[in-house]
Amino acid sequence: MSAHPSRLTLKSNASPSAHSRYISTVECNCCQRFMIPRVISYYGRPLRSVCPFCGATFMKFPSGIQRFLQRCSDDVLSFDVFLRLVFIATFFGITWFAALSGALPDPIISIAAFGTVLIGTLALAELSYQCVEQLAVKLNHESNYYWAALVLAAVIIANARHDLIFFIIILFLAMSIRGIFAGLAQASKK
Repeated sequence: MSAHPSRLTLKSNASPSAHSRYISTVECNCCQRFMIPRVISYYGRPLRSVCPFCGATFMKFPSGIQRFLQRCSDDVLSFDVFLRLVFIATFFGITWFAALSGALPDPIISIAAFGTVLIGTLALAELSYQCVEQLAVKLNHESNYYWAALVLAAVIIANARHDLIFFIIILFLAMSIRGIFAGLAQASKK
């Protein structure tokens, strides 16, 4: 015996489902409406979540390499490492100057000169990194676009002025070394 559709009644005191307490709404950064973000995926990998009302991106989900790079980078931006590198480069510079004036033995001249140039270049790379990242944070942008613009500018400069290629390569190597050291320092903290 089947029940007639008009005779079905709903329970007025129905308890909420087990999953309803986990669903929450968030405010869209663009249209300021409360919504449940929709996830956009590509071949099963989530790319980002969007607002169903205005379509603005609510959150981006990083790829595997981006998660690895985020794990190796510091979440707090500060110029502390730059100031330490400047202090060390200044120490090497003073040692170099003292060795040139004859106060220290001659073999120290080459060590102090090498240390001044190397640490000074790493300090310049750290300053460049921190400036780009601070600018991206202040303007509420992703820093990837700034880095891409800098690489494009370096390629254009290298094509226009062939005598600057050596300095661009040195700066690229300094940025790479800076990234390796920062990643190792961050990995040792975690």
